[in-house]
Amino acid sequence: MIPAYIEDELSADELKEFLDHIDVCPECKEELAIQFLITEGLNTLNTGDSFDLQSSMNEKVQRSHRDIDIHSKLFWIRNIGVALVLIFGGIFGVYLYSFLG
Repeated sequence: MIPAYIEDELSADELKEFLDHIDVCPECKEELAIQFLITEGLNTLNTGDSFDLQSSMNEKVQRSHRDIDIHSKLFWIRNIGVALVLIFGGIFGVYLYSFLG
């Protein structure tokens, strides 16, 4: 799952599960640091940029947490919107039925 995380290939549910696990598992967090160093280190060698592993990895994890928060909020906003449409559609339907019926 770590390579998929580094390459931004996890779904929102997988990302949440991964982040929740990384937050409590020091062994997996260390493995993430190693794989992140290798992947980003190779990319940095190709571009010649400077590289701070800890800062870059922390930024990625923080960005991932923000993405999960946004995804969760959008999920609830969408569901509330659908519920409101159904409620008002039902009320309007009953009104039309009683008015026309």
